Amino acid sequence: MATFLAAKAPTEVVQRSWTVPADCDDSALSVSLSASGITVDESELRGNELVLTLSAGSAAATGSVEATVTTTRGRTLIETLYIPVVASASQIADTARDYCYFALRKIVGLGEDPTAEELTDALEQLEGLIANWRACGADIGCAFPITAGTVIYCPDWAVDALRYNLRLSVYSTYGEEPTPMDVMKARGGLILVKQRGLPDERKAIYA
Repeated sequence: MATFLAAKAPTEVVQRSWTVPADCDDSALSVSLSASGITVDESELRGNELVLTLSAGSAAATGSVEATVTTTRGRTLIETLYIPVVASASQIADTARDYCYFALRKIVGLGEDPTAEELTDALEQLEGLIANWRACGADIGCAFPITAGTVIYCPDWAVDALRYNLRLSVYSTYGEEPTPMDVMKARGGLILVKQRGLPDERKAIYA
């Protein structure tokens, strides 16, 4: 599968990292990179972690870096790393917990925290929701895996889509009826996400 790294603004110079999925008796030896829609200023292998310094890119587009890694046991791992480029570095950056708390607010009550089980269920639905969108070409650039503390660098135009579609999913689990406003915001937000979907040329080849 392709890997999606956190978003950046065109004017930012940022570091992003990817862990090479080498076997336990193997490790990354060297890497070659091919970038499109974004600039790789520097790259470094730190053990099995590839650290990239990235710049440039065009707002509302998605840059990609194809990494070809050779391991000490002679394997070749090829992965495409996608980096969404957003108009401003001040994009909304809530945690997955924040989104889950929003979705669970009516279930657990205002001012109350969900139980560990309720939070775990909502996190699973959040990850499944984003994964399903990605499979359909509607991607917000969220990196997996998602835990409660994962910061989701969500572009402004995708926030309501994520909040309200997760709320609808959670409501369905607990038998709660959504309001017409919930449904309207969920549908309208999802339309915006689909309009900004990624191309289908995503690949991860392991030879």
